[in-house]
Amino acid sequence: MTADFLLVSNDNYVKNLGICCFSILYNMCSEVNKVRLFVMDCGISEPNKERLRRQTQRFENAEIIFCDILSRLDEIARSGDFSWHPSIFGRLLAGEILKTTPDVPRLVYLDCDALMDKPVTELFSMDMQGKCLAAVADADEDCRKKALGMPDESVYINSGVLVIDMDAWCRRNAEQRIIEFLRQSRIELSFPDQDAISFVMSDDMKIIPLEYNMMWMICDSDIPKLVRNIRHIPYSADEIRHALHHMKICHYSGHDMWTFYGITPIQARIFKKYRKLCDWRDEKRSFETPLKFILWVMKSVKRILLGDMRRDG
Repeated sequence: MTADFLLVSNDNYVKNLGICCFSILYNMCSEVNKVRLFVMDCGISEPNKERLRRQTQRFENAEIIFCDILSRLDEIARSGDFSWHPSIFGRLLAGEILKTTPDVPRLVYLDCDALMDKPVTELFSMDMQGKCLAAVADADEDCRKKALGMPDESVYINSGVLVIDMDAWCRRNAEQRIIEFLRQSRIELSFPDQDAISFVMSDDMKIIPLEYNMMWMICDSDIPKLVRNIRHIPYSADEIRHALHHMKICHYSGHDMWTFYGITPIQARIFKKYRKLCDWRDEKRSFETPLKFILWVMKSVKRILLGDMRRDG
């Protein structure tokens, strides 16, 4: 089996990309015949590409392939007034990979602020039930569904981890439909890529267990609190408990894993594990502002004094 992964980055997030790629290779290369990392290049410098290649070469059955999509991204970004960096739309261009590598039946996309902590081989063989995409429901789905006017029975997903059936994606013109929604939508899109994918593909989406995309807001809640607020996410209390203790992909959801600002002890432990091993292990912490550093210290002290209910057990 060949396991194909899709990632998107520019130079600003290359250290996240580096540790994310390593976590994939570390967990997957011993499980499959070959691992291919397809990186949507949104402005990665040649020295950083070479660094990523060297890291990949540590695994004999792995390959990293860069795909330049800058011109396509600019085209999408011009279609609307988006405050986010155009790279968020990189996952929509999955079909570009088939131009150079047509033998890709299925892609697993990861945000580069996500770390794999257990193999996900089953994502490449699971029954997609005729659906184009598979994803985890978002923890904030009630709020976003209302904002987008989505039906109650639909599911709003988190686009940080996506399983893409490439044949269905291309045959059903998913890319064009999503981009057209972005162009024509008069709704304020808080998370443009995620909102568009959830809205357009709602009938073509398989919902997968929470452990494949453990978002920050789930890791940051103790189990009793999660059970009390269970109505806000379409997973049972038992499913959430299971996911907390059998996490396969940890998603830092925009929080800075390198400074530990805003992340939980569970997430910190996973980050430390892969930081020690990856080629970016010498990167230094750097807080964006002094206030973030102060808040991080306060939160750390609070956890030490009060203990933490989110550890494994």
